[in-house]
Amino acid sequence: MKIFPETFEGIKRYFSAYQGKAEFVPILAQINEHVVKLCGGDIREYYTNAQKLVQMNLAVHQYYNLDMPGFYYDIYNIEAEALGQRMNWEPNRMPDIDRQNPLIREQADLDRLRPPDFKKSARMPFVLEVMKQCYDLGLAARIRFCSPFSLAANVRGIEALLMDILTAPQFAHRLLTFLTDEVLIPWVQAQREAIGQPKATGSGADAAASPPIVNVPILEEFVMPYVARMNEKIGPVISMGYWGQSYLYKQPKPFRRMLELMAMMSPNLLMCLDPDVAETGPDPYVEFAQEKKMPLMLGIDTHLLQDGPIEKIIERCREYVRVGEKVDRRLIIFFNDISVHTPTDHVHAAIAAVRHFGKYPIEELPLNSFLPHPRESFQSYRERFS
Repeated sequence: MKIFPETFEGIKRYFSAYQGKAEFVPILAQINEHVVKLCGGDIREYYTNAQKLVQMNLAVHQYYNLDMPGFYYDIYNIEAEALGQRMNWEPNRMPDIDRQNPLIREQADLDRLRPPDFKKSARMPFVLEVMKQCYDLGLAARIRFCSPFSLAANVRGIEALLMDILTAPQFAHRLLTFLTDEVLIPWVQAQREAIGQPKATGSGADAAASPPIVNVPILEEFVMPYVARMNEKIGPVISMGYWGQSYLYKQPKPFRRMLELMAMMSPNLLMCLDPDVAETGPDPYVEFAQEKKMPLMLGIDTHLLQDGPIEKIIERCREYVRVGEKVDRRLIIFFNDISVHTPTDHVHAAIAAVRHFGKYPIEELPLNSFLPHPRESFQSYRERFS
């Protein structure tokens, strides 16, 4: 499919936000099954065929006129599956860990694990091919990995891992060390090698390491040090995707400490997502980003985007983009996930609202200054440009 100049302009706009030079607040979205639904594809093929994933993602990205192509696959499952973890495949959903059958049932099971072959094991070759195809198109896809703690939760089971932390911390550290040194570090390096970018940043996802699943002491001992370990050995590496700040909001010291740890693991971008931001309001994250002189990404709720109503979506977008000036034009809006059930009209309205209210210098425009307009269907769009 043809790549339009607007796609490269959006990418430029996205990176300009890191430098405080954006003219509009840029928009990034996680889109998985929604892509497959619009394109009428097969879910298993989408998650196993690199060419299909790249083509379909690009088509939907350009249809919505988002700023940064995501090319998302099931980021949390690749390494676990390659190690031998059983997976569940369901219609219209991304594959997921078979949580009834963890790979490491007993501590002795760790001794039998061997690092995967990154060019042969499970869907690792699929990921490498996604990376190559994106770079061949001039579109820099992120080097992604499942962060050490979330990977440990996937192969051990979150309940068992938490019990290990409480009753057998030495084993928990041994598991995390194995996953960090023998799986994730060489996996990031393999992705860098595949695209010929030996210093490209590796971006980890770590949702399992979020309150109320974990507390701040666990973050300090079992989460942050292993991201730091990756940085020491092969930097630059970041880890994001932490939720649950709202659970700590009424405890100022733990709340502050969690933000500090997040900034340590991702020093160039503070990523804070709904429902936490909706619960607390954006101000505490804005103030922290101001203090640290960091770009800020605010994530808009999946259920709001899916269920609406459109008026509430527009209101949320307006509320969040209004803080752009407070962080010196270094704000990015992220749609947490555009689900398979999300109407295209909701997505178009959200994007148009961010564009309308998020033009710098940001003005205090009233809600009724924006009205969504009907947009072309994806089918019509695809017929014109395929």
